Amino acid sequence: MRSNLSSLRTLLATLAVPTLAQNGPYFVLGSGMPVSIQRLDPILSPGKVSGHVHSIVGSNAFAPTMDFALTQSSTTCSTIRIIPDKSVYWMPALYFHNAAINGSFIRVPKKPDHRIYYKFGKGDNTPDLEQSEFPEGFRMISGSANLRRDDGSMGVGGNQLNWVCHDGGSNPKATGFPKGFRNCDNYGLAASMRFPSCWSGRDFDPAHPLAHMDFSTNQNGLAGCREGFKVKRFPEIFVEYYLNTKSFNELYGPNDNPWVLAQGDPTGYGFHMDFLNGWAPGVLAKAMKTCNIGNTGDPLDSPQCFGAGSLRSSSEADDCRVSPSVNEDVGLRDLTATDNSNTRGGVLAALPGCNPIQAGPADAIQQSGCGATTQLNGFPPPAAVVRAASTYPSSSSSITTKPSPTPSSTPASGAPKSLISDWT
Repeated sequence: MRSNLSSLRTLLATLAVPTLAQNGPYFVLGSGMPVSIQRLDPILSPGKVSGHVHSIVGSNAFAPTMDFALTQSSTTCSTIRIIPDKSVYWMPALYFHNAAINGSFIRVPKKPDHRIYYKFGKGDNTPDLEQSEFPEGFRMISGSANLRRDDGSMGVGGNQLNWVCHDGGSNPKATGFPKGFRNCDNYGLAASMRFPSCWSGRDFDPAHPLAHMDFSTNQNGLAGCREGFKVKRFPEIFVEYYLNTKSFNELYGPNDNPWVLAQGDPTGYGFHMDFLNGWAPGVLAKAMKTCNIGNTGDPLDSPQCFGAGSLRSSSEADDCRVSPSVNEDVGLRDLTATDNSNTRGGVLAALPGCNPIQAGPADAIQQSGCGATTQLNGFPPPAAVVRAASTYPSSSSSITTKPSPTPSSTPASGAPKSLISDWT
């Protein structure tokens, strides 16, 4: 089965690379199967069951409550092969909604590949030496789970959300879920999104989760960041998230939309991503100065990038898992490589949590009182693990807890073009 995984990754590398700038100041991290699929979000819902199911990749230190110190002390494996990256990345699970027959939900299996781009270049395709590594304790999100419309935050100057059906023909794509296809058999249904890279210097605030970060307006270092967000510019993280829809062929037509995100979103506009930094201090900063392999396939453990001994084996990454902290059925039939062949998740009568379908266009409202479990498997309360932001040590800069200005939602001109649009 691992040989099949290797073949799939080789195919993806061929299909998914941009057509231009093969070499350049960026690198691509691959991740196979998720380390876990469960209803947790230690950024927005620390110490408790979160509102909806996430697909998580990265460190097996993932837990209901976690901080930078936990990523460093408790990571024994990761689905990311770069050993110094003990970060965690997560996004909502996708479900097939059998609305016409019995209203059931079936989890759409992941394909054995996430692609996580770290981009740190200037407009002339050279490294941007003004960019900094993430400070210890850094967290951020991109997108909003409650959105049910394009509110102007998803364009070139925003998070660049894009959904693509890789059907081997016209490859229908849209900001929300696309239509006009009967299958995505060429390489599945994919979402892509970027994180913001301009920082205000403040800590993440769960009440205002987007406020401490902003998207860049161009690739000219800190000059590309708006006022109020010029404390640091970080590498831009861009994620491609692939799903295997093959099991659902012939169950929908080109004018149907059978997909729903875990928070009850049938539009696709509510796709979002979370990032909790776990990079070993100094490693990313050093690599950004010299690692210009782009998507050429040159090894990440080359001297110009992370160096000898920096990669864990493919088998270790493929086998890395963390046990669920929530006892509930999320449609997880089997979190193994076979889950992504021609199988699919189990059938559910409702989405996990209290997540009725809310089609918008108004923002969705979080529901409660539906009887969904709120019980964790014996984890400590948030105060036992998550410290005040001001106590986080930082090798790059300090984090304060003052409120930060709200970034503009107006798309900016000159932002980097979405990679996914280059190759679809």
